[in-house]
Amino acid sequence: MQELCSLGVLPEYRHKGIGDLLVHALIKIAVQDVYLVCIIPDYFKYFGFKLVDEFPEEMSEKLHYCTSELVVEDKYVVMRFSNTEPHK
Repeated sequence: MQELCSLGVLPEYRHKGIGDLLVHALIKIAVQDVYLVCIIPDYFKYFGFKLVDEFPEEMSEKLHYCTSELVVEDKYVVMRFSNTEPHK
């Protein structure tokens, strides 16, 4: 598996397509399923990521870390992008 660990754009550069370019570049070169833990699933659904309930153990550990150490009001979810499944 591959993981998108963190995606952030400095406030002064937001809404210029930089995050989109980074995600598109990653999924274009992905040779395995790409997983991520996030609190903004709607953003990643646009690229073809899907919410998943089953995922590799490494992602379970990441989810646990986020929910216990990076506490926010929003709910953390695990998502997966697969180059072997059809996308928009």
